[in-house]
Amino acid sequence: MLTELSQKQFSIEEERIKALNRYEVLDTPPDGSFDKLTRLAAKLFNVPIAIISIVDKDRIWFKSKYGVDVQEVSRDIGLCAQAVLSDGLYKVEDTFIDPEIALNPIRLGDVDLRFYAALPLKTIDNFNLGAFCLIDKEPRKFGSEDEAILSDLRDLVMDQIELKLASRLIAIQHNQILNTTAHDLKNPLTTIPVRADLIKLRKSDPEMVDKMCEQIKTASLNMVRIIDELLLSGTAEAGKVQLLYIKLNLSSLVSNVISMNLPLAERKNQTINFIPEVDVVITGDEGKLSEVLDNLINNAIKYSPVNTNIEVSVKKLEGKVLIMVKDEGQGLTDDDKNRLYQRFTRLSAQPTGGENSTGLGLSIVRVLVEAHEGRIWAESEGHDRGSTFIVELPLQD
Repeated sequence: MLTELSQKQFSIEEERIKALNRYEVLDTPPDGSFDKLTRLAAKLFNVPIAIISIVDKDRIWFKSKYGVDVQEVSRDIGLCAQAVLSDGLYKVEDTFIDPEIALNPIRLGDVDLRFYAALPLKTIDNFNLGAFCLIDKEPRKFGSEDEAILSDLRDLVMDQIELKLASRLIAIQHNQILNTTAHDLKNPLTTIPVRADLIKLRKSDPEMVDKMCEQIKTASLNMVRIIDELLLSGTAEAGKVQLLYIKLNLSSLVSNVISMNLPLAERKNQTINFIPEVDVVITGDEGKLSEVLDNLINNAIKYSPVNTNIEVSVKKLEGKVLIMVKDEGQGLTDDDKNRLYQRFTRLSAQPTGGENSTGLGLSIVRVLVEAHEGRIWAESEGHDRGSTFIVELPLQD
């Protein structure tokens, strides 16, 4: 039976292996940038062997190596297995006088290991993937200046590893954009020709024609919304959000956006109650703030059940104004709150009327609010307890 300490160590190691798998660095082809660093390290420290090692469950695999021909060793016989457990420098200046190693000498290739120094390859979320190792067949001292140089080389390795992960995630994200866009545009595009054919067949039924025209209009507006979100997302990602500032009556702006969304609420028999603050004048971009309000109100409609209430309020405080959109919908879990503003994120709540979602809306909302020097946050007591989104904007003197 595992002791409490060993259980904790086992859990930490499991999480480390998960992180290692996420980086997908094991068994990858040789990398010239890493090979240059191991070669440089060997020359700087005048050692015969320099290694960038990756520590797997039961083996130590060499991502880059200088001065040795083997590609991997068992984790049981490698000092890198100890280095990966360390928060900082791990060194053995003379294995012959180290009590744990002297009884079981370590041999790497044709070199009897006498000196070993390594710094762990630590990820941004604090997991050690492996180590940058220096090995010599002679004992030697390794001081603070040596450690500083090795630290710089190790950081260069981790910069490369993190960049490769980021590049891969960006590629995955771009594929998600294509898949999401294709899926979300397909439904309304399919609706339009079908409804158009029905109109041709039912020309003599004005009520049916009106109904089909309304459905075509809704499908078209859905496509416009999706395209607008994608365009705004691209603009925000490029850091090119430009605001056209004018003086606005905020309560009137909120009222107009509510009016545009009333037909969507009425289809689900939802009631939108507006509690305005009289004559709240702010300076902002009318179009961008309308996009913020439209997204929040549309989300409240989309994720709330039929026959529920949505409350929108504007409240003036000293030097700022709050816009609150409160619903009786599916609420937010703790995990939802942590991922609210990530691009292409689908939360635990699902649209209650078959509506589409790109997963871009809230990420865009935050960018637009922050561009106005404001902030946004959400409050919820949990699943099926409703949620309130609050936008805080500064009031100009």
